Amino acid sequence: MIAIPVETDTQGTMSTKLFGNAKLFALVDPLTKKSTIISNEGCGNGIQTASFLLAQGATSALYGFLGDGPFHVMVRGGMEVYWLGKEPMPLSKAIDSALTASLIRVTPENADQYLDPGSAAGACECGCTHE
Repeated sequence: MIAIPVETDTQGTMSTKLFGNAKLFALVDPLTKKSTIISNEGCGNGIQTASFLLAQGATSALYGFLGDGPFHVMVRGGMEVYWLGKEPMPLSKAIDSALTASLIRVTPENADQYLDPGSAAGACECGCTHE
């Protein structure tokens, strides 16, 4: 399953910029492109959001803004993480981008280039250690 943070649970929804503060996620079956919108039980905390998505069976995640903590939780959990870009896009376009392998895969080796928590301070504010 591909996890994509979204703005609403309506048809034509857009991806949303912030990962941990996303109230909703689309879980997308890569074989059928069928998506199910779920409430983010970890909303407001990136680490809890990452753990929640792993528990939901997500195998990959897309994001616009993401901090170190949630990134490392997902990678250690076996998820692949992809940078969607900093601007929202229609969910259908995000799904197509994920399925055509046109997104940048973020790894521990290139994470410094693509991780940005999107906070005013420009630093992760989740309160965790990133080791």
